[in-house]
Amino acid sequence: MAENPVLEVHDLHVTFQTEGGPVPAVAGIDFAVAPGKTLAIVGESGSGKSVSSAAVMGLLPGNADLKGEVLLDGRELIGLPAEDLRRIRGNDIALVFQDALSALNPYYSVGWQVAEAYRLHHDTSKKEAFQRAVRMLDLVGIPAAAQRAKDYPHEFSGGMRQRVVIAMALVNDPKVLIADEPTTALDVTVQAQIMRLLEDVQAEFGTALVLISHDLGVVAEVADDVLVMYAGRAAERGSVKDLFYRAAHPYSLGLLGAMPRVDVPPRHRLTTIPGSPPSPGSIKTGCPFQPRCAYAAQVGERCITERPELTPRPGEGYHEAACHLGRRPEVAP
Repeated sequence: MAENPVLEVHDLHVTFQTEGGPVPAVAGIDFAVAPGKTLAIVGESGSGKSVSSAAVMGLLPGNADLKGEVLLDGRELIGLPAEDLRRIRGNDIALVFQDALSALNPYYSVGWQVAEAYRLHHDTSKKEAFQRAVRMLDLVGIPAAAQRAKDYPHEFSGGMRQRVVIAMALVNDPKVLIADEPTTALDVTVQAQIMRLLEDVQAEFGTALVLISHDLGVVAEVADDVLVMYAGRAAERGSVKDLFYRAAHPYSLGLLGAMPRVDVPPRHRLTTIPGSPPSPGSIKTGCPFQPRCAYAAQVGERCITERPELTPRPGEGYHEAACHLGRRPEVAP
């Protein structure tokens, strides 16, 4: 785990109460991130990544039951009164949404929206807040920020809207920034620009970054540590080098095998992981990945009857994987 973390999450459980019964979306994950560091949370859609971030931010819907610990600078966030949580959210910890157009109000200028995010946590005039907004828009690379601040979201490109959302998240100098798929639906060039922007801002302000992504290429470039999630649980966690060079879970290896690479000869087709992720709560016993795993037959009945827990793997650091296979997998599923 991270040393001297600013954000710690311990044994986080999120269960949604539905007409069909309780649906567990996150089942006991742990992670931490230190100032100036980047933790990437990766996995397929439905693995629980975004639900975890919503739980940390206190943005879960009313039918969600939340258990565990979420500590920000040692202060427990779960169970805080709504007013206390509102003072923290957006000020000490902020979220960059994946869909900038939906996150911005079409009826107000972008400068007004960034300024209001600042006024919510500071006793300042509208003029001072707007000046602060212009500075932040300039910081994130909006050209002619003083003029563009008066424009509306639909007048910006997708990449520029994403910069506005980042400016809004950073306007209060948060200690922790959670970026939920911040480059979704952007072309490759703009994706690279947005990620460089996050890196530059993080370096300047020492912000801890939690990056939620399914793009392992992005993760390889920016992350210090990685948490791989599958079916609401942690499949593997460790440093970014652990994941890319010493992957210890067949699911992690499958994700890596499906990633295009330019550093190896194009001898083979990209591999795929057979089947689909399980629906939340559908697997009651055993390893959630067992139905899709090429190594399940080698391990035997244990994969069906006993759920694997995170256990340390050989090497330095805290590399852990939840797998019954007694050795490192060599090929993707």
